[in-house]
Amino acid sequence: MATGAEAAQIFRQNFSGGLTAQEQVSGNFRVGNGIVGHATGGYRDYEYSFYQLSLDLTQYLDALLVFDFDIVSEARYDGFNVVASDTGVFEPKAGLLSPITAGVYAPMSNNLSRLGDTGVSGTKAGRATFDLSQFAGGTVDLRFQFQSDYFATGRGLQLDNLVVTGTPVAGVPEPATWAMMILGFGAAGSVLRRRRMALA
Repeated sequence: MATGAEAAQIFRQNFSGGLTAQEQVSGNFRVGNGIVGHATGGYRDYEYSFYQLSLDLTQYLDALLVFDFDIVSEARYDGFNVVASDTGVFEPKAGLLSPITAGVYAPMSNNLSRLGDTGVSGTKAGRATFDLSQFAGGTVDLRFQFQSDYFATGRGLQLDNLVVTGTPVAGVPEPATWAMMILGFGAAGSVLRRRRMALA
């Protein structure tokens, strides 16, 4: 996994200047006030909203996702989680990403159709970290999804400071570089050969 000096920034978003072409929001999610999510008020009953990010990880050996979250919702009944898909189909259980950060997810009391039975709910804020290395070498869509049931509402979900880093694949030398290397090895070999012949 990319750490420290070897990590390259793949994507960064602080939601101050809108969304890029690789991002979208749906439902009641908006971008505003430097966040994405319920930026202009709370959520409603029977809501399904999401922020989606498409990542190209074809030139990376691994990847790490980090973001800040702040949620106020009906505990264990309304919440959010992060799912991934490399096919465009999002399945609550099959695509659920498990955070590296301990204590982020908890069981939900209901099994909402899109959220499933695991998520973040209640009143909670923090920083979550996810290992995306299983998608390195390909492309992936990440969906930060929120769903509510039929009773009680709250301020909702706010996401910020999203960063994806990874270790780049080592570059293949250009043909001119290969030619210089071959000439250099050849010259070194001939010097060593002459030197051996002179010693004999």
